[in-house]
Amino acid sequence: MQRSRIPRLLELVGLSARARDRVETFSKGMKQRLNTARGLINDPDVLFLDEPTLGLDPVASQELRGLVSTLRDEQKAVLLTTHYMFEAEQLSDRVAIIDQGRIIALDTPARLKRHALGLSVLEVTAFGVTAQDLEALRALEGVVAASTRVSDQRQVVMVQTADPGRMTAAVLEVLRPRRVEDVRVREASLEDAYLRLVGGRG
Repeated sequence: MQRSRIPRLLELVGLSARARDRVETFSKGMKQRLNTARGLINDPDVLFLDEPTLGLDPVASQELRGLVSTLRDEQKAVLLTTHYMFEAEQLSDRVAIIDQGRIIALDTPARLKRHALGLSVLEVTAFGVTAQDLEALRALEGVVAASTRVSDQRQVVMVQTADPGRMTAAVLEVLRPRRVEDVRVREASLEDAYLRLVGGRG
């Protein structure tokens, strides 16, 4: 029974043409897809995928997310762990947010985003932002959360606030010693809801 499923599973993960090749010749993305096929060989009711796109290049990551979408469309239950909020929003019917080993929220992506409803995100691209800068931003009246991420060797400071127009000057004053390159405002996302739920750390 298991053997008869192999051709279908290789087709599902896009590896039919490599069925007779040695695994050692596979790329990391191909190995990840093969591991998914192996997890499906017994036709489980639930498939567990632990950060399946971690370390993959953008093309391989997109292919694996497409595979997860296909499994979901085929009514296969998939339990996926990820640190990528856009991935969770794209692939999940329900998302559990875990902080320090404890589930602090469990709902649909849309409902989780309501935790950030009414907030906008002031994004400031800068260089040299410190942990002390972030603490100073969080201390500003009107700031709900503040965090930073690295993008193309630049730091992007993300400040959640209900009034970005009023807060822009205060935020830029805190960051005045740093080299500020760009300022923009966007709507809140699932990642912003996550940051609000865990207290804006990062």
